[in-house]
Amino acid sequence: MDNILSYIKWRGDLTVRQSRFNEVDNLILSTLSYLSFDGIIPESPAGSISIGQAAQRYFRLHPLPDEQDIEKMNTGSGREWMFYLMASSRRFRNMRLSNYKNILDPESVKQFTAMTIHTSRNDLYIAYRGTNDTLTGWKEDFLLACLPEVASQEEAVNYARTVAEQYTQKRLFLGGHSKGGNLAVYAAVKVPMNIQDRIQTVWSNDGPGYQEDFITSESYLRMAAKIHTIVPKSSVVGMLMAHDHQYTIVDSYQKGLLQHDGLSWRVIGNQFVHFPELTRESQAAGRSIRTWLDTHPQEERLAFVNALFDVLSATGTQKLSEIRRDRIKSMIVSLPYYRELPKDTREQILRFFVLLNSVTLRLNNETAIEKTSRMIGKISFSTRSAGRKAREERKR
Repeated sequence: MDNILSYIKWRGDLTVRQSRFNEVDNLILSTLSYLSFDGIIPESPAGSISIGQAAQRYFRLHPLPDEQDIEKMNTGSGREWMFYLMASSRRFRNMRLSNYKNILDPESVKQFTAMTIHTSRNDLYIAYRGTNDTLTGWKEDFLLACLPEVASQEEAVNYARTVAEQYTQKRLFLGGHSKGGNLAVYAAVKVPMNIQDRIQTVWSNDGPGYQEDFITSESYLRMAAKIHTIVPKSSVVGMLMAHDHQYTIVDSYQKGLLQHDGLSWRVIGNQFVHFPELTRESQAAGRSIRTWLDTHPQEERLAFVNALFDVLSATGTQKLSEIRRDRIKSMIVSLPYYRELPKDTREQILRFFVLLNSVTLRLNNETAIEKTSRMIGKISFSTRSAGRKAREERKR
């Protein structure tokens, strides 16, 4: 399976001076930002640490997971193995990490993490982390469709400005995966013009879109040629809200919504395996979600999001994975809070989950169609082969 892990093994002996920084390197650095580097990467502008040194400290605290977990497409284990391979490679191990910032503030609904990677003497890559497992992070994601600016977007702009002012002679690259991609683009569009001029490329790796007036703004149009949006063939997250429709579609080993995981994106050489268009089921799922958004004004969406997360928070946990793990208990605990909501809000929440279920079924149906097509192809090939052999035998 050729993905970013096999890419590091293949390309890891060449520095970025020998083989220029590319779209796959971008995803690797975006993915690195998901790991917890509290107490490892310096927060102060004065300090930095190499990837090799950071890995030594990280794996003293977090034992390297079983490599078999990667075969099961375990995202957390895959990220840690990616980091281990980076630290063992000439390409990545001497890159330096600095300016680590990690904020989780339920009060202001802010989940923000960013780090700066010194990819070469003259270049910096600012990596913004996507959504983590917390309800705060997920609520902020939902608020992207309700507010002109969420707390992490404001933080992303301030972070990029601070780093740019600290390293005045360096070229800037920005990127992130999922919400991190949204933050990277938002920061690039909102920083002052003199910083925009130093930005070389901005990558959004399956990041959600924006409010319509954002992508039609003069500042966005000024940066548009530098923005590269990459989405998997069955993208859902990356198709949310408004885009300028300029994006690269890539192939994935995963199915449906699981294609959002960048570890599943197929790599050949030093680029992704590109795909001509989004799958039909992905397009249909995107239309369903956009229709839902279009039929609910922003004020209505905001009330819905607040009500939904009040119900989820009533479970007493702050992690979405814990709610999923014990769904029955979570439903029992949150049911009284749900019943107290106005009838129309309860109906909205139900319709929303019906929509999510419909999207999931569409993408699962897509997977079944692909399997059936492959099976038909194999049967057709076998039939043709058998017919050819029979004709040859009759001739003899």
